[in-house]
Amino acid sequence: MRIAVPVLSVALCAAFAACAGGGDDGASAPAATARVVTSTVEPTPTPAPSPTATPIVVAELPIVDLHFHPEAAWGDGLIALFDRVNVRAAGNGAQAPDPEALALAERYAPRVVPFGGGYPLRQFVLRLGAAAWDVESAEVRAYLDALEDELAAGRFRGIGEIHVDSTASYFTGTPPIRYPADAPLMQRLWAMSAVYGLPVSVHMDGSTESVASMERLLASDRRGTWLWAHTGHYAEPPLVRRLLRDHPNLFCELSYRSSISPSRTAVPLDNNGVLREEWRALLEEFPDRFVIGTDLPVASAAEYTRHIGFWRAILEQLTPETAALLAHLNAERLLKRGQ
Repeated sequence: MRIAVPVLSVALCAAFAACAGGGDDGASAPAATARVVTSTVEPTPTPAPSPTATPIVVAELPIVDLHFHPEAAWGDGLIALFDRVNVRAAGNGAQAPDPEALALAERYAPRVVPFGGGYPLRQFVLRLGAAAWDVESAEVRAYLDALEDELAAGRFRGIGEIHVDSTASYFTGTPPIRYPADAPLMQRLWAMSAVYGLPVSVHMDGSTESVASMERLLASDRRGTWLWAHTGHYAEPPLVRRLLRDHPNLFCELSYRSSISPSRTAVPLDNNGVLREEWRALLEEFPDRFVIGTDLPVASAAEYTRHIGFWRAILEQLTPETAALLAHLNAERLLKRGQ
């Protein structure tokens, strides 16, 4: 199946229906109080409490990590590591050709969730420039056709991590990338997201121009799902709040926005593990729009354990219901859209 990408229009497509956060979390009912007696009449027995949902214990929540690069370097101990830190699943694209993510996902299904397109498209952009993001290269067009075949077959659970704007957040030694978030390349990927119900994980700094082009793409088809890796750089709560209000198909991933992962330029959402109040308020206002990520540059069981421990400490500072959504429910909902 090949998707014909329409020219972008300001007309909105069918509204994206954000599922309400829910689950089995609830408060215990107060125990009934026995009647006080002043005579020899037998007191009324205290009724047995009615069954209630099991209260959420934040420290025991499973976690779904949506910025985990599945690569062979994680080795044979990956599932034991996940079990130790109670990570139910983890995924995104490999920092290597797509087959590496697929191989690890096949080996450790369903705990490893593979995304496709991130590394190959980044290499095309670095090598070909505008010919890649304008989809003028036959090589790029052939790759996009092959990627779509994999998505249609259900081998990938998402697209990305796509680097659209890394001018403020690039790693030393890696050339920065910047092109419009609604360039023809992104229009093609957005059409795939809409048709196959899969999220597109996008590394894009929160510059004015990039945000404007992202908004045009989000509005062009509300069926697509944008998973904003690192919630942008320079994107602070006032901007993020406005974008979440305006775009129901925007979701935010929080790796590299924390003090444990110095993000080069972005102000972290916490002060040495203590949530900044403006971020805590934002997470509580939009509890169903954020997911957790680790984004380790190299495979390290010790570092992974440290990052998951950090996120558990952050979750403890939120209401139990919000903590459950960020820990795993939101990510599971995004991953199930394409099934």
